[in-house]
Amino acid sequence: MTSSEHRRAPGDWSREIIELAVLFLVAGTANLFLGVPGHAGAALALLCTGAALVPAGAAVRWWSRRRRAADRATAALSPGALGADPVHVPQDLWRIRARVTDTPGRLATLAGALAALGGDIRTMQVHPVADGAVDEVLLHVPTEVRRAELVAAVEAAGGYGVTASRADVRELDDVPTRTATLANDLVNGRTDLVRGLRSLLGHVDVRWQEEAEPPMEVGVFTETAMCLVEPGGGVLVLTRPGGAFTPAEYARARALVDLAASCRARVRPVERTAVTRSGAELVVRPADREDVELVAEFHERCSSSTRFRRYSSPGPAPGGRGLRRLLTPALGRTLLALRPDGQVVGMGNLMYDGDTGELALLVRDDWQRRGVGTALAGQIAEQAADLGITTLTASTHIDNTAIARTLRAAGMKLVGAPEPGEWRWARELSPTAVVR
Repeated sequence: MTSSEHRRAPGDWSREIIELAVLFLVAGTANLFLGVPGHAGAALALLCTGAALVPAGAAVRWWSRRRRAADRATAALSPGALGADPVHVPQDLWRIRARVTDTPGRLATLAGALAALGGDIRTMQVHPVADGAVDEVLLHVPTEVRRAELVAAVEAAGGYGVTASRADVRELDDVPTRTATLANDLVNGRTDLVRGLRSLLGHVDVRWQEEAEPPMEVGVFTETAMCLVEPGGGVLVLTRPGGAFTPAEYARARALVDLAASCRARVRPVERTAVTRSGAELVVRPADREDVELVAEFHERCSSSTRFRRYSSPGPAPGGRGLRRLLTPALGRTLLALRPDGQVVGMGNLMYDGDTGELALLVRDDWQRRGVGTALAGQIAEQAADLGITTLTASTHIDNTAIARTLRAAGMKLVGAPEPGEWRWARELSPTAVVR
């Protein structure tokens, strides 16, 4: 082994300090236990010295890591490094939001603090607020840099109310590009309002409610929450844990809601034709809360056993409230299969969260085993792929052999029995659209 293999980075003595601390602690403990006369004071001194060296070693290690990050940033900007071949360093993408005072040079100070950690700023937005501004930064930093280090660096640069969270590479689109893409996806049904708001505003929580609850009111905007009308029914309450909304973000959210409302009013839902195995021709179209009476009549024509197999209960509560929730676009998508005379003979539901969706089917008793469920399941799978859903699941009773055949025909496979008397089905999808 050569001497160069023993060489450490300048100032990196943390390991030696910790080893020395352990030596002092062991020696002091041995003296105390052996009880050597006249050595009690020395033992206590050794123990105290060892205890003091432990935090000192930790402090040196922390400082060394920060110093190495700063050295990497300096080396990357040095003239010699500019002409050299780039060295790949594993990096993570982060989103940082911080309130700052509106003073000259604040952006340069913030950028310098992040550069000292090896940060590479990709995009930056500045949101004016009453007492200054909110800076939102997307940046790549070395994988070894932790959230606490990012927050500390921004606070040292004068920021406060700092939040740092992992970001997705798809968020690197600038705001105009992202907004135009969202508008196109809304018009073409490749996204919905809830997903659009999350994409536009970053990491926010969106909760649907039948109506606004005090102290929130429709159209109210505070730094911590906003309440917006859902064009398909109900309201959406948006919150951002640990971060504040700005007037610019509220204006963007309202504009997206207005666009979604215009799409509902002006863009005609796509209707498709399905031919059953018996040769009957059906119209398959999306449903919403305006179809509640039509769907209520359809449920009445289904037997109690058929409804129980779909809901594991008698079905939605009477009075229309349960059905309205089932037909609320913000909570999922619903397709209806109708005869030429307008009667509903089948209904399919898609509930989803993130990349996973769940399929549920209900077919009128006199139309079962004729291919209605297969037609609905196939179209729901297509819509799930358009939404970027990668896994489609379903749950059935083990004695429901008819729905089992339908799900197999739709490409789903039996994957387990999570509950007694229940089967779980799944199908992996290839998304046809990128969810932004």
